[in-house]
Amino acid sequence: MASESSPQYARVEQPFGCPPPIVHCPICGNASIEEGRGATPCSHLAFIYVEAGDAFEYTSDVFRERLSQSDLESVDLETFEQMLAEAGYGNNLLALEITYGGMACGPASSTVVFGFDYSTLHEPT
Repeated sequence: MASESSPQYARVEQPFGCPPPIVHCPICGNASIEEGRGATPCSHLAFIYVEAGDAFEYTSDVFRERLSQSDLESVDLETFEQMLAEAGYGNNLLALEITYGGMACGPASSTVVFGFDYSTLHEPT
């Protein structure tokens, strides 16, 4: 069982040649990215990080605030999980790192990380 102080981090590698997945929020079911529209965030989506551009395609206000002291330009996959823990995320954050590949001018792969913040859930009043 993971520590409460560690973000939940899952790595998925799709079979070569499979198209990029349509990732849905595990809390509300919203598609996080739609073809032609880009990011379509729900209130639970904390971030979308695209390794190919070494950049965040989407960040929530809360995520930006938590990482305000971090250099988001120097983020990479090697230190990503550590960066989330240093930002104070515990097991209430689920990060899905998905790698997929296909042929371009040869074999190519891409990795995208989606973060879903379960702390956005509140007790019903």
